[in-house]
Amino acid sequence: MEVKDSKMTVIMPVYNRGNIVKKSVDSVLDQTFKNFELLIIDDCSTDDTWEVITSFKDPRIKSYKLAKNSGAAAARNYGIDKSTSNYICFLDSDDTLERDFLKTSLDVLRDTPPRVGFMWTGRNIITGDDHQPQSWRPSGVSSYQIFLKHIRIGTGAGITIKKQVFDKCGNFNENLPAAEDTEFFFRISQQFDFTYTDRCLINIYKSGSSRLSRSYKSIAIAYNSFLKDHFGEIDKDPELKRIYYYKMMWLNFHIPDPDRAKEYYNKIPSDSILDSVKIQFIYGIYKFLPLEYASYIHGKFSS
Repeated sequence: MEVKDSKMTVIMPVYNRGNIVKKSVDSVLDQTFKNFELLIIDDCSTDDTWEVITSFKDPRIKSYKLAKNSGAAAARNYGIDKSTSNYICFLDSDDTLERDFLKTSLDVLRDTPPRVGFMWTGRNIITGDDHQPQSWRPSGVSSYQIFLKHIRIGTGAGITIKKQVFDKCGNFNENLPAAEDTEFFFRISQQFDFTYTDRCLINIYKSGSSRLSRSYKSIAIAYNSFLKDHFGEIDKDPELKRIYYYKMMWLNFHIPDPDRAKEYYNKIPSDSILDSVKIQFIYGIYKFLPLEYASYIHGKFSS
């Protein structure tokens, strides 16, 4: 297919969002930048999502249904493979774009050098009547180090990525049960730099019903799978070692794999007595208390 430099692709995975997806689609159709394609990937919804998304008659909208329910990573990858532009962004089916999202993203990213592969915008976090603008302004020695230390974005947070990034680094890992965004950004940040704008151009709606609850077991399995590829970099930096060995310690209690948790516990560097006491306390509650109680205490202790 012909790939056009002045065109953008919006990929929207959707699953059982028939009651709200129209708002997200309308926010794309209302963009000030008009040369886009909206690829909606239905992950085998069981409600009226397919009927809703195929009711739009705009030729820029293309709707696809996966052969089986396969998850967001597979839906995104399907859209990436169908894309006909050099710039790909993602929109969750319960969020919306501000009118200048596409124009601003293209203006910022298009004339960057080849080493810059992706960008993000600021976002508005909306919970009921609460409206919180957020921007991430990272700094550090390298893109890879920044993402290992301070990842604050995901594909649903105003991300636009050059097609060359996928060509060089591959798509999302469909075999992970969670954290596929984290794995993806760890991988591409080794090859590409980034840019961003502080303008808040995506609205992310949060509620108990609209966001899946976090499964620490799935996250632990995912991290056990891909983090080994990054320990070469992590082990060079005591701060990164503290971050990840500590995280892997408590995550592995959720599988549960107490032996692996102990291995990470024994490797955590500590630069203060207070830090050491905290690590011992968290390890102890997971080792000796039922998981649900340990997790609750850990959450309160960390908040």
